Amino acid sequence: MWFGLAVIALAGAGALLYVDRTRRDQSGRVRQIWAKAQGYTYTATDDLLAGEWHRAVMAKQDYLTATDVVRGRRRGEQFVLFDLEETATIVAVRREIGSDVDIDLRLKSTAPPKDGDLNLLGAIGSRVVFATDLEIARRVCDQRMVAFTESVPPSISMLWSEGQWTLGSLPVTSNGRDWDAAIESVARLSGILHVLPPVTDPNELEVDHDPSRPRPGAEKSRPTPDPVEQPRSRQEPPPRESAPRESAPRQDQSLRKPEAADKPAQRPASQRSGTIRPVD
Repeated sequence: MWFGLAVIALAGAGALLYVDRTRRDQSGRVRQIWAKAQGYTYTATDDLLAGEWHRAVMAKQDYLTATDVVRGRRRGEQFVLFDLEETATIVAVRREIGSDVDIDLRLKSTAPPKDGDLNLLGAIGSRVVFATDLEIARRVCDQRMVAFTESVPPSISMLWSEGQWTLGSLPVTSNGRDWDAAIESVARLSGILHVLPPVTDPNELEVDHDPSRPRPGAEKSRPTPDPVEQPRSRQEPPPRESAPRESAPRQDQSLRKPEAADKPAQRPASQRSGTIRPVD
């Protein structure tokens, strides 16, 4: 009897595997046909694609294989659509300029993110917003963001950004209409996130610089000499060679020298107020 039950269980497992494989092959053919009709590129598997992102659904999923991968452009935006095995379908749209600030929008019924650097900002409609920089996220969440969250299909449970990419997730049971709507929604969010501060790479300042030559703009950035610090010889009046020989004028010149020497000490007070300012 136990042998018979084991045989039945083995046959049932084989049937389930066959059905699952048939469904996967059928889903792959459907996506391949959809990609070809849209003019996109289709790839059956990609072992390295899942390791490109690490937030939301992609957290600790870099060991999984991306299947039924579609790459293309829609309205000038580069995107990638793939299945994360049996977990979810992912849509990723690339922005021209990346940012260090990441934003996460997810349905209220979805569990909060486990990333330690993502902080809760608040709720917008049916979604909750998390961000790595709350002050910047407040400026991004304007009326456009409110209108956007109201138009996102409920099948897209998560939307988030990572560097140059804006991503969204939907169930693996989605169809071509859901894929089109997801690409449109993620592309719209990507356009809104163009206002995020760009990544500043200090290494870019050292590219193609010859150490033997001055840096561009060095002459412009060199401070102009302060008239207060100019040599005293330039500020003192030139000596009078044709001074009168009379004894009385000579006595007057000798009496006036202390006054002339005091003048350079009185000039910096007036000149300093116009050229040197306190640092804010």
